[in-house]
Amino acid sequence: EVNMAAAAATDEAERARGRRAALSFAAIAVVLGLPLWWKTTETYRAALPYADIDELGQLLLQLVVPITVVFAPGSVPVDLPKPLPFTDVEDMEIYMNRRNSIAYRYEILCRSTTAQEEAALGAATAQEADAALSLLQNASLGSLTVYMVPEASSVLSQGVNVYVGKHRSALVRAGRILSSLHSRLLKLIQLMSFTASSISAALSHRVPDRQLSPDARRHLKSSLGYEITFSLLNPDPKSHDVDWNIEDAVNRYVQPVLDKLSLVANFSVDSQVRAGRGDGESPALAFPGTLGHASLPATSLLRAHRSCITPS
Repeated sequence: EVNMAAAAATDEAERARGRRAALSFAAIAVVLGLPLWWKTTETYRAALPYADIDELGQLLLQLVVPITVVFAPGSVPVDLPKPLPFTDVEDMEIYMNRRNSIAYRYEILCRSTTAQEEAALGAATAQEADAALSLLQNASLGSLTVYMVPEASSVLSQGVNVYVGKHRSALVRAGRILSSLHSRLLKLIQLMSFTASSISAALSHRVPDRQLSPDARRHLKSSLGYEITFSLLNPDPKSHDVDWNIEDAVNRYVQPVLDKLSLVANFSVDSQVRAGRGDGESPALAFPGTLGHASLPATSLLRAHRSCITPS
C-alpha cells in the first residue's frame, strides 16, 4: 500500500509538472510568439496624408487677367476718376460649388493711344485696324488689349459697338459715361477670357463638391485578388503532341470551389504551355557545394511569366 501511494503521488507530481509545462509553453507562445508573428507578417502600407488632400479641395483658384485699355482721342469718359495713365485692380469671386470658388483679378492699365496706334485706328474697316494693331502689340502671355474708339468713329460699322479681333484684342465704341462703359468692358473681358460657366464645366469632374472617403482618394483601390496558373511543361514538342483539356478540368473541379470563395476574394484562372529547352550547360561532374546554384530547365521555364491569359 505504501508503494502504491508513493507511485500515485509520483504520477500526480508528473501530471502537475506536465500541466505547468504546458501552461508555460502556452504563455510563452502568447506573450512572445503572437507579437513576433504579428510583426513578421505585417504588410507595410504607406499612409496617405488625408488632411492635406482634403485641403487641396478647398483651395481658392485665382485667375489673373492683365488688361490694357487704350483710349483714342475723343473716347475718354467725362467722369473718369483719374487722369491717364493709371492702373486699377478689380477683384471678383465666383463660387463653383459649396466648397470651391474662383477669384478673378483684373489688372487694368488705362492709357492713351500712341501715334502709331492712332494711325492704325484710322483704317477703313475693323479687320484692317486689327491687323495693323497686332503688329504694334507687345503684350504678355494671356493679356487682353481693348481699344476704345469715339462714338463717331467709322472704323466700326453702323450699329456695331464691339469688334473682337484675332489677336486677343478688341475695338469698343466708347460711351461718355463710365458706368455704361464699365459694364460693357466686363462682359467683353469675360467673353475674351473665361466665364464662370466655362471654368465650372472644365473642372466639374476634378473639383468635388463633397468630402471624399479615404478609399475614394486612392488612385488604385486595394483588392483581394489571386491568380491561379496551370502550367504544362512539354520537354520535346516535336516528339510529343499533348492534348491538354485544362479548361474542362477547371470548370469541373476548380471553378465550383472558387465560386464558393468568391465572397472572400477574387480569383482568376490562367493556363500556359511551356516548351522544354536545354539549360545551356555541358555535362560535367557536379560537386555537392555547387548543386545549390544549379537551375533546372523546368525551373527556369516555370519561373517565367505566363504566355497566355485564358484557359486553353
